[in-house]
Amino acid sequence: MKRLLFPEAPGALRYAATAGALIAVQYGFAALALLSVNAPFIPDRDFWLFPIRTVATVPDAGLFLTIAGFALCLLVAAQLVALSLRRAAALDRGGMLALITMVPTFQILAVLALTLLPRRRVPAPESGGRPVPPHQMAIGILAGMALIVTAVAVSALTFGSYGWGLFVMTPFLVGLITGFLVNRGLERSKTDTLNAVAIAGLLGTLALLMLALEGFMCIMLIAPLAIVLAAIGGLVGRAAARQVNPRQPFYSIAILPLLFAFDAAMPPEIPVVTRTAITIAAPPGAVWQSLTADRPVAEAPGIVGLAGLAYPVASRLVGEGEGAHRVGIFSTGIADERVTVWRPGRTLAFRVIHQPPAMEEMSPYRKLHTPHLVGYFDTGETRFDLTPLPGGRTRLTATADHVLRIDPAPYWEPIARWAIKRNVTRVLTDIRTDAEARAKTGRQKAQAAAHSSDGHTA
Repeated sequence: MKRLLFPEAPGALRYAATAGALIAVQYGFAALALLSVNAPFIPDRDFWLFPIRTVATVPDAGLFLTIAGFALCLLVAAQLVALSLRRAAALDRGGMLALITMVPTFQILAVLALTLLPRRRVPAPESGGRPVPPHQMAIGILAGMALIVTAVAVSALTFGSYGWGLFVMTPFLVGLITGFLVNRGLERSKTDTLNAVAIAGLLGTLALLMLALEGFMCIMLIAPLAIVLAAIGGLVGRAAARQVNPRQPFYSIAILPLLFAFDAAMPPEIPVVTRTAITIAAPPGAVWQSLTADRPVAEAPGIVGLAGLAYPVASRLVGEGEGAHRVGIFSTGIADERVTVWRPGRTLAFRVIHQPPAMEEMSPYRKLHTPHLVGYFDTGETRFDLTPLPGGRTRLTATADHVLRIDPAPYWEPIARWAIKRNVTRVLTDIRTDAEARAKTGRQKAQAAAHSSDGHTA
């Protein structure tokens, strides 16, 4: 089996021809897939960067064709790694370039490098220990990377679930399988094991970005939890490598589809209610004018905007009174809203009927296969209450209702509350600035009118 997966080291021409043929298979599959659904073939930048992703964006492609394309990518990556490991060993270049051939788009650059680089002589280590088989580390890393891509593709595209299975069990199993395979037959140190798990996670992340299955910010948000779970899984896998039955760690993979199905069948409904107040040096009338005026939000979005999370840009009222239409313009699109409470100078409330995506992902592609951007974090009713205070001031209180449908709730709910709090505080601060400016202008006009009246009387 090892001879089939890891043939003898090829020369430069043979390696380039074989690797090029493997990469070309993906382009051939993409072209045939597009023809099979009568979709136009447009060899643009996105197609040449990653052809399978082009197929997945065609509405008529279907789930089977999309998953078949992702499966083909994994098979191609496995064969490229097998071929590239022997080539890298012959060049004394180490295995990192070979491992990079797992990642779509980057695999082309890695193949070119392994084709053109000259042979390098590296002194043999003086350690008397057993040499590590050149494929042992690669198999573990490849398995971990493949599990990441497969789990995200199946959970998101097939089940549409984002919960315990994807965010908790998957990173743990990635560490478990990687740590087990890396240590099978020859136990490595904890540091080497954790390094292998880290490389599997890094390459898997790059693959998700290139496959347009996830964006950079979503990966960054889940990274703290995933890193801890993967590290624990890696150490457990290292310990499991000493077991007699080498298949036991792999039985756990069968749990994932069951967890995905459970998360999809019983999604959470986590209410997230935030209440924020601010004191404004302006009377309720000026505050109400600022609250209902058609104007942009001048305050900078801050870290929420940098993270790609949706934030309000402007608002516009069409009509007055309960039932009036309100247009909320967000950084990710337009929100359709209806006024539910209209008490001038006292209370304004509105409910979101249709909302834009919850965030705008950072990705090399214009479109992502990320269902969680819509429907997994919904806004309900937002309410503004104005309370008169002594000295012509007003306390403005904002209450916002949201629903979070992503587990694990203990991890995601604080992040959601933080983002909501930042957005609401930004809006209140902007209203305060505008209302105080309106009040100041009103006072100046009143003073000017008073002076003018005094002069006319005189």
